[in-house]
This record gives sequence, C-alpha cells and structure tokens, in this order.
Amino acid sequence: MDGLDPKVLAKLKEKVQKELAQRERETIEYWLNELLKVYQKNHQSLSEFKADIRQFIDKMRNRLEILKTKGY
Repeated sequence: MDGLDPKVLAKLKEKVQKELAQRERETIEYWLNELLKVYQKNHQSLSEFKADIRQFIDKMRNRLEILKTKGY
C-alpha cells in the first residue's frame, strides 16, 4: 500500500464504511419488519405464537447457512 495516496486511501475507506453501514441498516430493517409481523399477528394461543417464532427462527437459520456456504 506504499504506492497509494493517503487521501485516496482515506476516501476509499470512508466509502466502504458507509456502504457497510447502509447494508447493515437494510438488513436490520428487514429482520425487524419480519419480527414485527409476528408480533402484530393476533395469535389465538401460545402454540400459534411459538409456531410463528419457530418459522422466523428457521428463516434466519436458513439465511445464515446460505451465507456460510457461499463464504460470506
């Protein structure tokens, strides 16, 4: 990295940090909305609520497995 201008390097680092923060915000917003759907649903019993939570957990686990297998 000796050949790179420190100003260019700093701008590149800032751009990457902003992009990562944006992606993290989008990810958190997505999962928050999914959880809110479960929360706002009118569950008739505890077993219905638990089934919806289990489905939510399974979605998250599946997504993590996909990311792990792709190497992200």
